[in-house]
Amino acid sequence: MRNRRMTARAPLALAVDSDPATLETFGRGLRAEGLRVVTATTGDDALRAAVQQHPNLVLLSTRLSDMSGLEMMRRLRARTPIPVILVSADARTTAATAKSGVLPKRFSARQLADAVEEALGAAAEPPPAAATHVSVEGLDIDLVRRTVRRGGEIAWLTRTEWALLTYLAGHPGQTLTGSEILSNVWGPEYRDDLQYLRVWVSRLRSKLGAHEARMIIRTVRGLGYVFDPTSTREPTPCQSPVHAVRGAQRTLTVG
Repeated sequence: MRNRRMTARAPLALAVDSDPATLETFGRGLRAEGLRVVTATTGDDALRAAVQQHPNLVLLSTRLSDMSGLEMMRRLRARTPIPVILVSADARTTAATAKSGVLPKRFSARQLADAVEEALGAAAEPPPAAATHVSVEGLDIDLVRRTVRRGGEIAWLTRTEWALLTYLAGHPGQTLTGSEILSNVWGPEYRDDLQYLRVWVSRLRSKLGAHEARMIIRTVRGLGYVFDPTSTREPTPCQSPVHAVRGAQRTLTVG
């Protein structure tokens, strides 16, 4: 066991398994390493907890009731860079597929300790720098000069639209819940007014150009929004339908 004391600031681990007894085992092992622990028994609940509670690592079983552990990890990585430790009966095969920390189904305290140390080390790496300049298909956003151009023409944003855009761009690649965005842009009294947020996101997208904006401000169904200026993929079915153009050219400058 590492010399890490459990405190209110101790790293937070999300343990995921469909079996309560296994979750209890996971929790005991993680707490022995000085971590705080939250749990989930389904992939959907785990995704929600990951986005809302921002754990430092996820200890994930491949055995879930609503999806496979690998599918859960794929969805999680599309939303957040949280390190994942997979627990699998076939650790060799899973390791080759998952490219993640992997433990056998019957792991020792030492194996768990080593996996936790490696995961927390990965989590300590610097996060992606906030974007300061984004260009995509005729849309040019300069967050330093506070200018937006569409096809060379200035697109004027209101103070609120700028505040929303700046907050999203300050967390590149990170899925932000509606409550987080509302609390930070408008204040905690707005945290539950999700329809209000949808209206403002729609207005911002309209100013930026609906097609281009959906490429960089993506909706994550049931969770929130992600600002992803480096994504080259087309919008997914969870977003409003648009006629996306393949192979879009993008440039990103970071501070």
